[in-house]
Amino acid sequence: MSYPYVITHEKMNLYIAILNISDLHLHEEISPDFLSELVQSIEIDGFLKHPIIVDKKSLVVLDGMHRVAALEELECKRIPVCLVDYENSAIEVASWYRAVKGARALERLTTQIRGLSITIEEVGKIKDTEIGISPVVAAVRSWKKAFFIRSPFQSFKEAYDIIKQIEEGLKKFGLEVVYETEIDALSKLRDHKVDLVLLTPRVSKSSIIKIALSGNVFSFKATRHAIPARPLYLNVPLSLLRDCEKNINEVNNELRHMLQRRHLKCVAAGRVLDGRRYEEDLYLFEE
Repeated sequence: MSYPYVITHEKMNLYIAILNISDLHLHEEISPDFLSELVQSIEIDGFLKHPIIVDKKSLVVLDGMHRVAALEELECKRIPVCLVDYENSAIEVASWYRAVKGARALERLTTQIRGLSITIEEVGKIKDTEIGISPVVAAVRSWKKAFFIRSPFQSFKEAYDIIKQIEEGLKKFGLEVVYETEIDALSKLRDHKVDLVLLTPRVSKSSIIKIALSGNVFSFKATRHAIPARPLYLNVPLSLLRDCEKNINEVNNELRHMLQRRHLKCVAAGRVLDGRRYEEDLYLFEE
């Protein structure tokens, strides 16, 4: 297909288009609570602000699972996307560490793990490269100690299924579990803002594609994609995404005309917008 808008970044091209939701493949679970809030927000706006990020070759959704689900609930058949070359080495897969806060957090974590017949072993030093290689499911850091969580697994999906069980157990103990970047989680631990951090494995790109195309999904917050650049504020009306009378080419022609009337502004990485800090360069479509 011909793409309505192409942005040339120094590290990769960004292809903007509208695709049929039915053609996409998700790779992570949806959080019902987060989805409910997002549906309400999008419905009030009357448009979708930002395109999801999708692998151009496989049509696997890399970022924006909840936006896909939200548009489906809002009876949209199509969605704006930013297509990228996932094989480009500039795109990296990182982790969401679990920052845990609450009284007796380490004691309760240990109790939870042993209740699942999983082994937790204190270690002198944690090597990130060992996490995610069976049987090391994850690692734990408290203010003074470090541990490996061990349980044999055959795939990253199995590893994250175990991590999900641990998370759910911690929440039942009344502990607060927050998803943070690797840097932010360990920084909060050093500053005693959290009581311990669960270090999770980095999933390979090939595993993500394989799981998504098989129809399975990883648990919530299993992956965090670091992408060199992304477009924001397309503000595509829901009416266009619901319109089934127009074919996909007609819809993309409308998108092309809409974006050509906007001013494209490039913003360097590190900007905070709508309360979120973006680690990538941004391309803002301004009225």
